[in-house]
Amino acid sequence: MKTFCKIALLSPAAFSLAACGGGSGGVGGGGSTLASLVFESYFVQSWSTYETAASNLLASAKYSIQTATNQRFVDGNTSSTTTVTTNALLHSGIQYAHAAGLTGQGQTIAVSDEGFLTSHVTISDDLADIQSGLPVASHGTAVASIITGNSSTMIGVAPDAELIVGHWDTTDLTDTGQKAIAANAVAWNNSWGFVDPGTRQNSVANTTWFNNVFGSSAGSDYLQVLRDYTASGNVLFAISNDQSISTIGLMAGLPSLVPELESGWIAVVNGAPEMTNGDITAVSRLSGACLEAARWCITADGTWLVATSSGNNNYSRGYGSSYATPTVAGSLALLAQAFPSLTPHQLRLRLFATADSSFAGFSQDQVVTLMDGYQSAVSNVYGHGFLDVKAALLPIGRMTINAGNGQTITPNQPLVMSGSASGGAIAASLAGVQVHATDVFAGAFSLDADTLVQSSTPGALFPEQFAAVEGRNVNDRALSSALFDRDPTLQNSFGDLYVASYLPQSSGSLETAGFSVGQRHATSFGHVDWQAGVGSDNGALLPMWQNQDGQDLASLGLAMTSALSENSALQVSAVMATSAGRGNTSSIFMNSSEISYTQAQVFDRNDRLKLSVRQPFAITSGSTNLTLATNSGGTYQLQTFAVDLSPAKREMQIALDYEIEVQRDTDVMLSLVHAMNRGHQAGKEESGVFFGYRKSF
Repeated sequence: MKTFCKIALLSPAAFSLAACGGGSGGVGGGGSTLASLVFESYFVQSWSTYETAASNLLASAKYSIQTATNQRFVDGNTSSTTTVTTNALLHSGIQYAHAAGLTGQGQTIAVSDEGFLTSHVTISDDLADIQSGLPVASHGTAVASIITGNSSTMIGVAPDAELIVGHWDTTDLTDTGQKAIAANAVAWNNSWGFVDPGTRQNSVANTTWFNNVFGSSAGSDYLQVLRDYTASGNVLFAISNDQSISTIGLMAGLPSLVPELESGWIAVVNGAPEMTNGDITAVSRLSGACLEAARWCITADGTWLVATSSGNNNYSRGYGSSYATPTVAGSLALLAQAFPSLTPHQLRLRLFATADSSFAGFSQDQVVTLMDGYQSAVSNVYGHGFLDVKAALLPIGRMTINAGNGQTITPNQPLVMSGSASGGAIAASLAGVQVHATDVFAGAFSLDADTLVQSSTPGALFPEQFAAVEGRNVNDRALSSALFDRDPTLQNSFGDLYVASYLPQSSGSLETAGFSVGQRHATSFGHVDWQAGVGSDNGALLPMWQNQDGQDLASLGLAMTSALSENSALQVSAVMATSAGRGNTSSIFMNSSEISYTQAQVFDRNDRLKLSVRQPFAITSGSTNLTLATNSGGTYQLQTFAVDLSPAKREMQIALDYEIEVQRDTDVMLSLVHAMNRGHQAGKEESGVFFGYRKSF
């Protein structure tokens, strides 16, 4: 490997700066543009929607140009030569962020380096501030192009981020830091480290080096601006490319001497990963290890085709921790665009929490508490693991939704079970509403509110037929079957008066439980049945909201049966039910109805044909007010929605039943049902065929 180092005087103590990067050679390429897809408030439940777009980006010229096959490196962990294929965009999942429309727009990153060719086509449009008297050099140009480069040849991590660029002289560093504070820069990239100019030895994080660098007036000013900037922003330092170091360098390890810097400090290791089916399986270490900086350290791919200062459209390929560090800095800009309500420190924790540590060779040397209840395994070699932007953009841990009045709910369970009598009404009322949710790291996401509604299963198409085949009672007086949809648990008759009780058949059942009383009255045209009941519904019929109990029901049913002839009859029935209002929910009214015609001895003296038209229970009146936090620009505002509980279309069933006694104690049944607006959802249809055989012994 050709060492790529430039030396410049830093302070009167005559210590020097060394840019740690490297490589030579130029590569040409074609152009492409970013995908036009944009996150909806930067939330994805999975990346499946963006797989094709991300693959297309990787196949385009300025993404694929970062692929270098059969690259031979010496792994600092084993001192053995390894051959890998590199692509820094692929290995960190950056193509997914780009496919979803994230480009770092609106974000600023400060870069202190040896010098920059500010007219280079990759960065010339993104320079928000250029320090006066800035030298021209390839190293800084390369670093800047990794962060925000965009040309017909290459693309960087955050192509729409803006840069503050400055030199690495002590006074210049202080100036750049002050500008970074003023601009609220999300990151301050430093791909360099101190080197003794006489011995060429790298600095180490000890008091001798600390006093030599920060003991002067200029050094003291620089340390103060580091303190001031890290109070809100993130300082990034490359770890030395010397794979044999046994002590961390001064700047990468500075928080070990100045602990208050740690919350805004990131040290970066250069690693060359191996991938299998999209997963990182191993990482060769191409720089020094994290060592004492492990708590604030992360690993990234530092092999890039980068811009050089030899011409405004010239490039070369190289690798080093100098190139791994701006990969992380640019990633912070992507996250800052995705999560505008988070601070740079919170974004830093997201990168640490989601870094990939599942590859072979990662060993847990310590555990770091990133926040209350969330710990991260840390390796003294790789830090928190390998940079994974794709994972950092997804929710971390359990999510919560603000439901007003100090209440929070979780989308792990549905916001509401709609109940079969409501059908798709609740989901329809919430369609288009974006609910604001936060993960354990305060990341703001948008959820489609209607996805939080769990639809209840509509009632069975053949309840009576199944009951008959199973030998259970089919009682034409049991109007409550419309409400309870099953035989009573207990029942008794007192002359014409009959009573029944209904209990759930299993623990945790959603079945409506209750009690009913009814009576039959004979008339000149047939008979009339009435039935009244009370019950407790647990989500089978009525909506059941998260963290709330079921609702009580009262019902009244009426059925009239008339014999049209010796072998034919007409029956009309209806059941009405109501539930008293509770909280933000108004009183609910619902009903069911059925009309049927029965003809006996149609084809045989022992057969029976029945034609029915019926409407299962549907809410006809009822609403609730639901308060939810909605997403607006990554922040939330509480909003109250009126939710109509009555479906726009209700289910209608047409049924044809035929039953014949083929021999004594043996019956055969055939039933056909067609349901329109099945489950009270407009346009949904379902048909069913039932064949039953029953033999009594």
